[in-house]
Amino acid sequence: MRIHLPLLAIAWMGASSVLLFAQMRYTVIEENASGPDSPKVIVLHDNVAGAEAAVAPTEGGELSSFKVTFQGKQVELLYHARDYEHKTGFQGKGPLLWPAVGAQYPTDTVPKESCGMGSYTAMGKSYPMICHGFARTLPWKTVSHTADEHSARVTVELEASDATRRFYPYAFHLDATYELIDGHLTIDYVVKSDDSNTELMPFSIGNHIGFKLPFLPATDPAKMLFETQNTVQMLRNSVGVLSGEQKQRSFYIPEELGSFDARVALPLAGYKSQPFSRIIDPEGMVLRLTQTSTTTLPEPLIRTNAYGGASVGYFCPEPWFGIQNSLNTGVGLVKIKPGTSWTWRLALEIEPPPPPPVASGSGVERVGTGFSFVEGPVWVKKDGGYLLFSDIYNSRTMKIAKLNQPEVYRRYTHAGNGNSMDVQGRLYTAERDGHRIVRTNLDGSETVVAEKYEGKRLNSPNDVVVRRDGQVYFSDPASLAVLEERELSFNGLYHVDPQGRVTLIAKMQRPNGVALTQDGRILYVADSQEKSIRAYDLDKNGNASNERIVIRNLEGTPDGLRVAANGNLYIACKGVAVYTPRGQLLKRIEFPETPVNVAFGGDDMKTLYVTARTSVYRVRVQDAGAQQY
Repeated sequence: MRIHLPLLAIAWMGASSVLLFAQMRYTVIEENASGPDSPKVIVLHDNVAGAEAAVAPTEGGELSSFKVTFQGKQVELLYHARDYEHKTGFQGKGPLLWPAVGAQYPTDTVPKESCGMGSYTAMGKSYPMICHGFARTLPWKTVSHTADEHSARVTVELEASDATRRFYPYAFHLDATYELIDGHLTIDYVVKSDDSNTELMPFSIGNHIGFKLPFLPATDPAKMLFETQNTVQMLRNSVGVLSGEQKQRSFYIPEELGSFDARVALPLAGYKSQPFSRIIDPEGMVLRLTQTSTTTLPEPLIRTNAYGGASVGYFCPEPWFGIQNSLNTGVGLVKIKPGTSWTWRLALEIEPPPPPPVASGSGVERVGTGFSFVEGPVWVKKDGGYLLFSDIYNSRTMKIAKLNQPEVYRRYTHAGNGNSMDVQGRLYTAERDGHRIVRTNLDGSETVVAEKYEGKRLNSPNDVVVRRDGQVYFSDPASLAVLEERELSFNGLYHVDPQGRVTLIAKMQRPNGVALTQDGRILYVADSQEKSIRAYDLDKNGNASNERIVIRNLEGTPDGLRVAANGNLYIACKGVAVYTPRGQLLKRIEFPETPVNVAFGGDDMKTLYVTARTSVYRVRVQDAGAQQY
């Protein structure tokens, strides 16, 4: 067994080595999967979160185990985890499906079975293709495995060889990097087309990951829930292959696993935002799988192939980027140029447990909880008043009109973040994955306010504010959650005039929250990397000038902010920090979770609403908020 330690720890090894090892958060260990004759696995450990992931290079480079700690006990999530004795039937675990998903068969033939050996044409020749591709059947090579204070990770690779050229004539390099950080697991699959290829290299990709049911011993597996934001289901014919038909079908509202039959897989498509799936154990444990890629493809495109169920002891929300028989039909097929690469990322995480209680006597009240990651609060004055905010990872805008009774206001927001209202009561949203600022009109239709600057796509718009006269201001950093190649080489703060002209106000390290003063003459923006607040003077046409830093060295990471009618600034950072316009700290309001954005609301605009990770809070304050609508 080999243990890999950070260099700093190695330098101090000695009499206190046992103590130092116990203090290390991340480690990597090589060992046998289950016994002396079982395959070797590389095990990533997060010793603080109590999570571990095992990768089996010789077994298709697959994810062999994923354990998490829930309520003090370690839970194995994968079906047949680290079990290589069973060789028949569904194996579970997480092998990569590449360079094809599903069966591949000539379009003028009828396959004898839904997932047997097929064939397709490439470079003028016919080639056989194993169902779900050959990546899962070949041994992979270990490139590196390391641990440091940041994470534990391993990279394995598969390269073109005589064995692969029998099925696939292209020269390629395929990397899979598994990284365990903060109890979460990220898998980056990087497909590279060699310079020697003479044409575009085609493929589809997926993962056969299977989770055991139930997660927790006391749970009835039939009562576990499945959620994903598909809008249609692709239909299959009598031999189990796609018929070309589809029906309206969505798991947007979670459904019990015992209420539908997925023993014949359900190909789910029609995603309008970043694809994700959630498996919910009613005892409180929630597993989320999120997909990201460097490019996308038009519909039809299967992003989740739901398979299994309570009656068979496993469930697979298989993440896909493709469609069955893609190598023959050309539908759902990625095609990359020689010398370029394409990345597909899967993230597996257990959602946070319920937050701690609010401190008694603090005046802070929790008004909604159980969200993925909340941002962008904005108060709406009509209909008695209510709060809108973004549930980013679930790509929806939420509404709270009554205490702890959230409801969905807008769906499929492309990871919408910051929100603002205009004088007409229209909602403006900064869409991270949509690379745009979009306005939701009073009739429910949407208008794109900004999506490009000088012909180049925006990075990942973060926050937006609208002045009374229709001038729009927004921040545009490049989110690490977006894998698409950026077109702008900088992060910026922008102005959009009522005629739709987009102007760059300033390039910044990491612009975040934006806010206006009561009179609309000063624009504030938080720089999360500089930990500062900048200010700009605005003229009657909305043009900005006189850039200056008004607050430096903020504690925590400054995110969203708002301005009170008297000019005081309320900044989400370490708690909510309240500053004078001259940069003097007045007080700090603490919350059970880290605040990320704020908004004034209520009849007198003296209620401060705070979005903080998984919950929304409110607290009464002395200052009334500034209003632009």
